[in-house]
Amino acid sequence: MTKQFNLTHLLIFLAMAFASFVSVVMVLARLEYSGRFAYFFLIWNLFLAWMPYWLALAAWHVREKPVYALAFGGMWLLFFPNAPYLITDFIHLYPKHGVPVWYDGLMIFSFALTGLALGLVSLYIMQSVVTRWFGARLSWLFVAGALLLSGFGVYVGRFLRWNSWDLFSNPLLLMQDMAQNFLDPTLFLRTAVVTLSLTAVMGFMYGMAHLLPRLEMKRENVKT
Repeated sequence: MTKQFNLTHLLIFLAMAFASFVSVVMVLARLEYSGRFAYFFLIWNLFLAWMPYWLALAAWHVREKPVYALAFGGMWLLFFPNAPYLITDFIHLYPKHGVPVWYDGLMIFSFALTGLALGLVSLYIMQSVVTRWFGARLSWLFVAGALLLSGFGVYVGRFLRWNSWDLFSNPLLLMQDMAQNFLDPTLFLRTAVVTLSLTAVMGFMYGMAHLLPRLEMKRENVKT
């Protein structure tokens, strides 16, 4: 089981590393074509999207030590929204610098897809850790809660412009800003729509990732 897990993890890591490489190359190719340092923020956002993946792996490796696993799990939950956050970078898509908009769209999609994959893989690893402690049923409650908090975290980052580390550097201002979005009816509606929409998208993708391996395709013998 351990060897199989290590091999699977290696293949997944190589796939996501390759996807990240392609995404970065697309930004560099855009720079070469246009001479403009546009969309370089995507590289930073992708770097942050890798954080929950590494933290989830750390939690898995110390899964037999609850205190350490809980610490890494808490940090994972804090950085988890950075992975699906890349989906919202489509807000920056519009024609500029003489670059075809289809290229910019494909480039952002590459980053968004890689970030989403990193997030879902990290969630799968964390669910495995929780399953080991509390069982399969409670692990799905953990998944639902993590996805909901992640959706809200993306909202906080995109619309309120707060970062993960602001929870430590400016906790009071962060809490006040979030409270205002819950107390104001107009802001609350926007908060709820964005949060639930992102939660639904990520939940659908995570559910499909779980269901596809169970799809059995039987080959029928065809006589020639």
